[in-house]
Amino acid sequence: MSIEALEQFYDKVRASEALEAEATAAMQDGPAAVVALGTREGFSFSEEELAAGLAKLSNGGELSEKDLDLVAGGVIAHPYNPTKFGKVIY
Repeated sequence: MSIEALEQFYDKVRASEALEAEATAAMQDGPAAVVALGTREGFSFSEEELAAGLAKLSNGGELSEKDLDLVAGGVIAHPYNPTKFGKVIY
């Protein structure tokens, strides 16, 4: 039932811009935060099931822009102003 709960949670997230923003923030905080958000919304799944679900999404073809926003992260460093962990290094 947990994988089904994860899929239902995903559908709910995709249907609500506010919840999608919360899920995006939770993804930045890590899997435990996403599981906690899912639990708060009434869905029960584990961190392992979340990882499997994300892997299934990525192996199922190309992700949409919205899907990429949910899982993407990182830092952009300008080539003339390289940074490391938010500090300018020269």
